[in-house]
Amino acid sequence: MTSDRMAMAAAATVGILVGAALVSSQAISADVAPGTLAFLRYGVGIVVLLLPIAVFQFHRVRFTGKDAAAIALLGIFQFAVLMLLLNHALTHLSATTCALVFSTMPLWTVCLALLTRREAFAADKLLGVGLAVGGVVYLLDASAMQGAAHGHVLAGLAALAGATLTGAVTSLLYAPYLRRYAALPTCALAMGAAVVFLSVFCLVTAQPLIPALTAFQWGHVIFIGLSSGVGYFCWLWALGRMDASRVVAFQALGPVTAALIEGLMARRWPPLPLVASLAMVAGGLVLAMWRGRR
Repeated sequence: MTSDRMAMAAAATVGILVGAALVSSQAISADVAPGTLAFLRYGVGIVVLLLPIAVFQFHRVRFTGKDAAAIALLGIFQFAVLMLLLNHALTHLSATTCALVFSTMPLWTVCLALLTRREAFAADKLLGVGLAVGGVVYLLDASAMQGAAHGHVLAGLAALAGATLTGAVTSLLYAPYLRRYAALPTCALAMGAAVVFLSVFCLVTAQPLIPALTAFQWGHVIFIGLSSGVGYFCWLWALGRMDASRVVAFQALGPVTAALIEGLMARRWPPLPLVASLAMVAGGLVLAMWRGRR
């Protein structure tokens, strides 16, 4: 498998893990405080990353002070700030609406990459990302917005837009550091900074760091943490080998994966909108990746 195809596989893995983790998060969201869940999620994730670092002695990687501070700051925004904004949005908007808006992150990334001249304009890439996002929009349907017509909608939408923009910006800013350092220790540094930030946040807001949960609920927490550790490593590894806009395009697989899992749990055949959405997402990703193939 070529490096380009491996990067695509890594990016696709991230999208799938995001969708699966979303289902698990929804299963325990009523029993775990938002800050606590974020802390546990990345606490488990950092353990997943530290184990291979200890085995392969990646701790020998030496970050400059300036780069270490920048990577730590990116990690705080990528994990802690983004997740807190998303959790705030979920208190005002339906989960479906949040998934719909958040899935537009690839378009934000493409636009920012073009505006900052970090990537060259490519019509096929823009059309492909648009088609993939359109597949998610078609799946979730305009009826999603009807469920958000009550409460503090503007505050929720502002937080959701902030989370989406944060994801797009950090995806672009990681690139120079991934060219200098290996992905695994970079992941550990970024996620470790976020865990420290979230622990302080939980203490300040009186949210427990270790809640009382059942074995079943802890199973969900561990799965979410494992998916975060593995997924984030794949994310940064792909960003070091492929344009950020193409990597982020695979986030369109998240909502589709969640819908597939929910359908399997309900023991029902995939509905026509889901099949059509899968076709649009797959077609969009093929179009977006085409120019990058060698």
